[in-house]
Amino acid sequence: MAEAGRSITLILADDVDASRGDLIASLDVPDPVSELDGTVCWLADKPLKAGARLLLKHGTRTVPAIIGALVERFDEQNLSADPAPESLELNDIGQISIRLAEAISVDEYVDDRTAGSFLLIDPSSGNTLAAGLVGNALRAVELNRA
Repeated sequence: MAEAGRSITLILADDVDASRGDLIASLDVPDPVSELDGTVCWLADKPLKAGARLLLKHGTRTVPAIIGALVERFDEQNLSADPAPESLELNDIGQISIRLAEAISVDEYVDDRTAGSFLLIDPSSGNTLAAGLVGNALRAVELNRA
């Protein structure tokens, strides 16, 4: 029996081009997406702005990504949302939209923590810039408080 963290070999009945990072799942897996919304915690000194070209790491898969829009920034002082901020600064939490160069299969974080999380990486240095949750985690928190 295979366990998490163990290497395995799969022999497929059909000739399928599958490699590291590809998802093999039942038919009820979410369709791959090339755009997603996410809640991120920005971890870098350099601010995040719309149009930034980064890498998105989801599981073992890494794909080029462009930040589409900064939808809102969470103000932890008064627990409100600041719509359409110019940028996200160090330790800001915000809702963003992301366009991907390749479609990937993701789940909302509230449904699956592993398939619903990602990292944003600087393509030139390889440094982690943000930790992210697929979907609008800020709204989920608001709904739980109501």
